[in-house]
Amino acid sequence: MKLLRAMAERHAAFAAERNRRLSGGTAPPGHGLPLDTVDGATISPLEVFDRFIQPGQPCVIRNAGVAPAWTPELLMERLGSRRVPLRRCESKDSVSWAQLEFAGAAPFDDFAREHVLNRKGTGVASSEPQLFDFSIWQHCADALADDVVMPKWFPVDLYTQASAVVHPVTGSASPTVFLAAEGTFSGLHVDFLHTHFWMTLCHGHKRWRVVPRDDLALLYPRYLCDLNPCFPTGLDEAERAAVAAYNEMPALGLAAVHEVILGPGDIVFVPAGAPHKVENLETTVAISANFVDRSNVARSLAEAELLGLVSEDPVHIAACFRGAESGLLSDLEASAPSGVHEPLRAFKARHGEARTPQELQMRLALAAKILITTGTSLCLAGWIATRS
Repeated sequence: MKLLRAMAERHAAFAAERNRRLSGGTAPPGHGLPLDTVDGATISPLEVFDRFIQPGQPCVIRNAGVAPAWTPELLMERLGSRRVPLRRCESKDSVSWAQLEFAGAAPFDDFAREHVLNRKGTGVASSEPQLFDFSIWQHCADALADDVVMPKWFPVDLYTQASAVVHPVTGSASPTVFLAAEGTFSGLHVDFLHTHFWMTLCHGHKRWRVVPRDDLALLYPRYLCDLNPCFPTGLDEAERAAVAAYNEMPALGLAAVHEVILGPGDIVFVPAGAPHKVENLETTVAISANFVDRSNVARSLAEAELLGLVSEDPVHIAACFRGAESGLLSDLEASAPSGVHEPLRAFKARHGEARTPQELQMRLALAAKILITTGTSLCLAGWIATRS
């Protein structure tokens, strides 16, 4: 009941905010607004935190210097026939998160060949399957982890640390890899648990559109079954509403929509709570991560506590977030390398994961095998002794 009440309260607050904005008589801010862009060669982690992360402002970091030179062909060579889950946007009326529906699983090389490489220049339909948000650390660290460095601007992630505690065998998910064909997209969405988000592009170009989190109410979000909102319309409709009468959802045209074309080597930072939509203008390969740090831990904790009313994992995640106040957060900040990017394995070790899930599971399997062999030998020796 508390979760349902929280969802109802959010709907009421959104309606009040729309009425306030509509009665204010302010002019629509516009669409296609540029995102703040900075040079990764000169901007420091402290400046990124003060200008963008802490106040919740999206930005693009050019010349970031962290994206590996991954192509679809290289990923096929590295990942081979290991099976991967696929997602697709089949309908703009979907109420799934980001309008993404499960599209089964397939060997990676078959998926890449059929749905990516063979679709180049063919005007691929938007409903083609995508590899979306596939965990590098959990599923393919053996093939990809040594190429990955974590950007110096985002050195702390309490969500990774909490996931390592709550799931010591399967581990944390971030960072993740994406592979998608030209013409595919992910629908308008907000990332889970009030986490911040970054993505760096390895190959191709993506069109990113981001709405300030203070304008979320203007998009008429709806909470249907959990705290991931769906949207009755998209940013294309919002753009049309900004220049024409739109009686059904009059506040839609008041939302500011920032836009950028992300290219290889760029990083986009999306603050917690900011709605966004992404389109693949070409075949793309990307790496991303969600994270919780000092700037958003209070919001993430409140969200986890609400979700903990109906699910067990968020209860433990919330407990870890509360524990951060006892010094863990400061320790993670103090242990971060000063002003340099960090290899993924070192980043994970700082956050409590000295080994990948695959490595840990192999050790556990070996230990179990030794225990079984030893136990069998002892039983056999005992049986022989009793027969003597």
